[in-house]
Amino acid sequence: MATSIYDVDIPSNLTGLLASLVGRKLVNIVRFNYVSEKELVEDYYMDPKDFFCCSLGPFLFYFEDGLVIGGISDSGQNTVRMWVEKKENGEHLEWLQEEDEDAIPFYAKDFEEWNIYLNQVVKSVTIIKEMPDSSRKLDLPNERGVLMEFENGSGFIMSHGLNDHSDDTTLVKMDRIHPFFEGNLIYIPVA
Repeated sequence: MATSIYDVDIPSNLTGLLASLVGRKLVNIVRFNYVSEKELVEDYYMDPKDFFCCSLGPFLFYFEDGLVIGGISDSGQNTVRMWVEKKENGEHLEWLQEEDEDAIPFYAKDFEEWNIYLNQVVKSVTIIKEMPDSSRKLDLPNERGVLMEFENGSGFIMSHGLNDHSDDTTLVKMDRIHPFFEGNLIYIPVA
């Protein structure tokens, strides 16, 4: 199956891409960060075990057939955005996130909490939308996350701060969604 979508967009505009993930095996996840590990600890008070899920920058998700998709937060739109980094045949646009020399990569394989998702087959994909709590947010996409569930029963959300009610790109497990969102999320199955 050849993927043709490249543009960075909100998940609801990429439902064909997201649906195509079902049946694919996830083999790698890379988190790109733009501040030093020392700064993450000293300035952001982050525990090194949280570097992968909660540092500052986008994610890339690598699938066994060669497809690579990316995800990042867009705080101005209260949403996540996704794109195709590489098609199955390796074709890509001129710029690649994975070649950004200013980014510090963190790999899921190096984090026990996250390496359990590697080599898992995607069973379903769901968009998580926040119901607006103010008129300011009514015109925003409010797509706070994309949930990927796997055949082994596990799953994670590439999110816009669902774990800590922030404006940051995070990876979060379902049981770690911040209590602020209780009763304020709509789950929209894509596949």
